[in-house]
Amino acid sequence: MTGADAMRASDQDRERVVQALQDQVGEGRLTLTEFEERSSEAYATAKTVGDLRALTKDLPVDPLAPPKPPLASWQQPYPMPAIPPWAQRTFPPNRNYNGAPPFRRGVHPVRVAATVLITMWIIAAIVGTAFHFPVFLMLFFVPFLVARGGRRRFR
Repeated sequence: MTGADAMRASDQDRERVVQALQDQVGEGRLTLTEFEERSSEAYATAKTVGDLRALTKDLPVDPLAPPKPPLASWQQPYPMPAIPPWAQRTFPPNRNYNGAPPFRRGVHPVRVAATVLITMWIIAAIVGTAFHFPVFLMLFFVPFLVARGGRRRFR
């Protein structure tokens, strides 16, 4: 016997072994007569931890094994959300994490018109057709082309 198996068994050790034997009866590995024999031997004749281990050596349990250390916080399983994503009303949510509505970059209509007119003017210049577009109107469209679109937020 090793040092741990030669140690005297406590009542708590006996209770753990009998509980493990009951679990094995529930799983169908032991019959009731085998359970009665082993549990009476655990209470009556087993004096050391090695004697108690002998009662469960042919079973896939070790009730006297030291408990496993608890998992670190980063090893804990990830908690499931209350409502799974496929059952949520909107996916992805229509709000940012801070509760504000999502930022949508708007395009000013003048910017779109300017882009279309300038593109037509460039194509007309390349093809060589007569598309007369007053250049001074370009000065009106340039600030809209350069400016940042959408509503600005200050935080």
